[in-house]
Amino acid sequence: MAELPLLKGCFATVDVLYPSLNYYRRRHEALRRFFGVLVEDVIAVAQENLSQLAPQNVIDIRYAGRPMVRFSDPVWAHLKTIRAFLFKRMYRAPAVVTMRHEVTDVVRSLFPLFMKRTNLLPKQWRKDVSAATDKVALARIVADYIAGMTDRFALQEHKRLSENGEI
Repeated sequence: MAELPLLKGCFATVDVLYPSLNYYRRRHEALRRFFGVLVEDVIAVAQENLSQLAPQNVIDIRYAGRPMVRFSDPVWAHLKTIRAFLFKRMYRAPAVVTMRHEVTDVVRSLFPLFMKRTNLLPKQWRKDVSAATDKVALARIVADYIAGMTDRFALQEHKRLSENGEI
């Protein structure tokens, strides 16, 4: 990650300013600086675009024919490289894909279970269930509960319910 465009400079700056930082703090500080670079770039481009257009009202901006707020071309090119890296190494990594399939199966098993056995939902969610007027409203509540789960929590919840003989 430290070799990616834009990030490389952020890590280099952190290493010069704070040579003894541990791995986590170094990464946090470099990412903080990276996000700062992105924000500064967007602001600079927006100011330049607005200065060139000199809009008198919102209609001038709507019909400008181009976005006023965007990244500069060089930063956008770097972000495309970073995005490709993330898709290859993170979003589509074999371990992540495997976990995604596992979590999908878990979610598919949790939904009908919670629909049939609402007593397994946490207490605060059961209050909403008692107010549900029909099956569609109940399904929305159960879906909202499951949608709020992280992958890790969904796996832990499934394991807990399996170990307790609920599944």
